[in-house]
Parts: sequence; structure tokens; C-alpha cells
Amino acid sequence: MMKTCLLFNYLIFFVLNCYWVTVNGWFCKFNKNLITERHNDLRLKHDVQPLSWDSQLEKAASVEVDLIKKYENCNVNAKQINTNYFITTSNSRVEPAVDLWYEGINNYDFELGPIKKEENVFEFTRMVWKSAQHIGCAIACCKNNVIFTCKYDSDTNKPGHFANNVKPINKMFIGIGYT
Repeated sequence: MMKTCLLFNYLIFFVLNCYWVTVNGWFCKFNKNLITERHNDLRLKHDVQPLSWDSQLEKAASVEVDLIKKYENCNVNAKQINTNYFITTSNSRVEPAVDLWYEGINNYDFELGPIKKEENVFEFTRMVWKSAQHIGCAIACCKNNVIFTCKYDSDTNKPGHFANNVKPINKMFIGIGYT
């Protein structure tokens, strides 16, 4: 009986401690170098210059996710221009967001532009937009989910400018997949 009670107490402690850590720390972080590098790996395929981290964009993204957390419980109801959004459960990593955004390439025609006016297409084009030079991202954790955003410094997705800013994949990368 004593062992069962002790085991139960450890289990309760572990569950409560994991909940606290998830909401207040471990999963509410991201690796900005990894995010920037992944963007740049994908941009390289489109023959565009790499992005560099910008602390002002990071601050702007941080203000935005804090407001979304405070007033919308990490649900995005209105989206800012030049910003990509990713929402996931509170125990998931956010780094895969970059690959998810890039999947919008599947709905993009490099001669005609966006095939579908869906958000993932525009997330993709923001990532590879030629005139973009800087990126800044932020994260906020709510009780049940996490919001992650990345802001870009250029006027991305500007009508009439897709052909000059969204380049097709360099032939050297064709046939090896998009990842």
C-alpha cells in the first residue's frame, strides 16, 4: 500500500511538473538559428539571398504574439502582412513550421503565380520572396497551444510583383525533393 501511494505521489508530481514546464518553458522556446538556417536552405533553391536575423522584427513578432495570447488565447483571428503564423499543441516543437510553410510551393505556378489563394501559398512566397533580407520570429504559449510567427522585412506578396520576387527552383535542385 505504501509503495502504491508513493508511486501515485510521484506520478502526480511528474504530471503537474510536466504541465508547468510545458506551459512555462521547455516547449515555449525555439532555436532562431535553426529557423533562419532552414529558411536559407530553402531560399538557396530559388537563387535568392539568405535572410539575416533582425531584432526589430523579432520585437514586433513578440508584441504580436503577446497580444494574440492575451486577447485571443493563441487563436489567430486577424493576420498581419509580411507575417507567417503557426499554431500547434503545447507539447510540440515549432521548428517544423518552416517546412509546413514551404509546402505552399505545391499550389504555386512560377509562370502564373498563386494557383489557389490559400494561406499556405502566401506563406511559401513570403519565405522565398527575393527582396526580403531579414526575418524575426517569436513564440507565445497558452494553456492548450502555442503560436509561432515569423515576420519578413519586405512588402511580400505584393500583387504584380510575384514574377520578380518568387523564383522557380534552380535546375540543380530539381528531382531531389523540396526538403
